[in-house]
Amino acid sequence: MQLSIFVAASEVPDRVALITETARFTYGELAGLCESRAAALAHSRAPLLLQPGLDLDSLLWLYAAAATGTPFLPLHAQATPRERAAARALTGAEDPPPPELAIAPPNHEPKVDPEAPFSLMLTSGSTGPSKIVVLSRRAVLASAAGSQHNMGLQDDECWLLCLPLSHVAGLSIIVRMLAARRTVVLFAPSEAGLLTRVRDLGRQIHEHRVTLVSLVPIVLERLLLDGFQRPVALRAVLLGGAGCTPDLAEQARRRDIPLITSYGLTETGSQITARHYAERNAPLAQRGDRVSSGHPLAHVEIKLVGERIAIRASSLFSGYAGTTTPAITADGWFVTSDRGVLGPAGELYVLGRTDLVIITGGEKVDPEEVERALRTLPQVRDACVFGLPSGEFGQRVVAVVVPMPTAPDLTLEHLTVQLDLQLSRFKIPRALVTAAALPLTASGKLDRQACVTEFGRWF
Repeated sequence: MQLSIFVAASEVPDRVALITETARFTYGELAGLCESRAAALAHSRAPLLLQPGLDLDSLLWLYAAAATGTPFLPLHAQATPRERAAARALTGAEDPPPPELAIAPPNHEPKVDPEAPFSLMLTSGSTGPSKIVVLSRRAVLASAAGSQHNMGLQDDECWLLCLPLSHVAGLSIIVRMLAARRTVVLFAPSEAGLLTRVRDLGRQIHEHRVTLVSLVPIVLERLLLDGFQRPVALRAVLLGGAGCTPDLAEQARRRDIPLITSYGLTETGSQITARHYAERNAPLAQRGDRVSSGHPLAHVEIKLVGERIAIRASSLFSGYAGTTTPAITADGWFVTSDRGVLGPAGELYVLGRTDLVIITGGEKVDPEEVERALRTLPQVRDACVFGLPSGEFGQRVVAVVVPMPTAPDLTLEHLTVQLDLQLSRFKIPRALVTAAALPLTASGKLDRQACVTEFGRWF
């Protein structure tokens, strides 16, 4: 499982490696396009700073970096100059050198320490400041091997990539298919985001005989609303990035969508639990209003420290850039900020984050539980719940709600009456603002920090 486009080209030169919306490239052709970039990087000692889009040029730099052992830091395509400067100051990363300045061909098979940094990835920052996670080659290859052990590998494997390369879920698809010498189908969102191209996404899945696709729940939901029908070639939809609701899981099952729910973090190099591939068409195991995120992958151990999910795995990160404080215990455990519970068959149910809990009047409120209750109401399309300072209660629970088009005049009183049947009184929001849409991160998660910033002043 070498991560060199040049070694891959020597093994399978005529196999299709990449399909864009306008062209397709074999491994041999991609290797040729990477030559000058790899030669330029071969003389660099600094990490490579990128703002990759889902385009050919961005992928060529990633392939070249992987082949030469150059660690890279992929920032979001819309990162600001201040964010770029902060990342550069913390890591020493530099912009790509001009390929035309390369003066010697690259070493196509450099010896790279498996513990050397492969990538420097920013956490999502959806609940607080981002950290820069250092992932080694050992970690990303272990993650790819765990995925392949569960999902298997077909001769005609073709994985559609529509997730940002600045997030580990998107980058992991490149790693998996390069290690397996298989095909990536590249699908870029519009400037307005992926949700505006859902119909085109479904069409590409059909036209390119895609076998695997990774999605966040909201994209799958919109695909189903658009009438997407599963093509015969599609053998699994890998779902992650946010919790899957029982309703969405049931919709997918009724539409014959083979669903693999999963759980992972940037610190784990992508998924570390996933539904067994053999169960992809069966009803999902459910506990209360949560569906299972699957079982630990090969060489992954999970335990609970209190309610917090702890992980020991070969795909764990090396640490956070800019700090010497150990993130992993002496015996190899990483204790996350996610709360979970294990089911009777060892499956994992993710309950939410410890750092989201709202303390109001001495009571603890899980905002994700309140959001799930709100989304069950026929008048509500989406919701974000958070706490705001209160002199009387410490914090008060408030909600931003996206109404259904048929319920534009949603009121707090109306919601309170309905929620009173589902939630304890102290969990019910004390104030309400309606919005046309909620801010999302690039990977499709609810951006809580942006929601608080954008709507908090209205309460």
